[in-house]
Amino acid sequence: MKSNVYFIEFGASYFEDSILNRLDKLFKKCGAQNIIKKDELIAIKGHFGESGNVSFVSPVYYRRIVDKVKESGGLPFLTDTNTMYVGERNNSVKHLINAVKNGFSYTTLGAPVIISDGLRGTDYVEIEVNQKHIKKAKIASGIYWADSMIVLSHTKMHLAASFGGAIKNIGMGCASRGGKQEQHSGNMPGIDKEKCTGCGECEKWCNFDAIHVVDKKAQIDKNKCAGCGECLAVCRFSAVFSNWDASSISLQEKMVEYAGAVLKNKKDKIVFFNFLINITPDCDCLPSSGKYLVPDIGILASFDPVAIDAASVYLINKAQPIDTNLKGRVKYDLSYKDKDKFKMVYPKLDWRVQIDYAEEIGLGTKEFELIEVK
Repeated sequence: MKSNVYFIEFGASYFEDSILNRLDKLFKKCGAQNIIKKDELIAIKGHFGESGNVSFVSPVYYRRIVDKVKESGGLPFLTDTNTMYVGERNNSVKHLINAVKNGFSYTTLGAPVIISDGLRGTDYVEIEVNQKHIKKAKIASGIYWADSMIVLSHTKMHLAASFGGAIKNIGMGCASRGGKQEQHSGNMPGIDKEKCTGCGECEKWCNFDAIHVVDKKAQIDKNKCAGCGECLAVCRFSAVFSNWDASSISLQEKMVEYAGAVLKNKKDKIVFFNFLINITPDCDCLPSSGKYLVPDIGILASFDPVAIDAASVYLINKAQPIDTNLKGRVKYDLSYKDKDKFKMVYPKLDWRVQIDYAEEIGLGTKEFELIEVK
């Protein structure tokens, strides 16, 4: 049986046609208001963007969702969890400062911002899942104890998982720091000595003291490495490599199992919104934003995280690509229309892993009915 995925197109069809007004209609049409009861605590799970990144979902969209939650009688709060790597979001103090800098504050949103895994990322609830990789998942306590959750995901590509949407936002994004490390363990990178310039950027970014520059070349201590892949993301010289074709499968499956843990105590109490705008080759955790791959498409909504991600991939692959040179990746041209753009950017990765596995363990169906809302 197909799951309903509701859709609003990006771009105005007439002078006063606002996508924000259409987002209000999308919220109502998909039935998001039905998961909200008076005075319940409603987590709005998003991503506040790393400092320097500009492609994350704008606070103006969050404000509309906050207003709709309030209209339905709920008590909304915006939330995310702390990161593994050294950046502006690896503890709650820095994370909240960064959120305000990027426009996420009570003043702009009308709701508080709460980091759900606590001051240092150690506040979590263990959820028994007994899956292939994960037996007990470490889910951020603020997310676990929320009555309902609305998940706003910036849909894009990802350097380790190929694709990042609703499943990744709850699987990786709702895990404590220890949970993130558990998912990444085994993704061991390496250094190409010929390409390495010894700039030290990867050493500065590593949160596990696993990288040091010795004789002007980076070296990775495999006993300390957590496999988070951030060194691969920050290297400007393509000197860091990883066997993603093998380790990405494990990462995606663990991520899906964590997503299942998040869903476990919130059956029919989570609704997902995927934003197919500012679609870049990398996630919003980077301190920069890559060139956009396709024009802005629109916003999707569904109660099924598998169906909404499958629909997102379908729409991105169907879109006309932007003819641009993506540094270090691929030369796009107009003949790429209707082809797998994820494979063109990350040829060793397969986005199907997470969607197929999520369907296999019962998180939803990849069969969807796309319903346009006007």
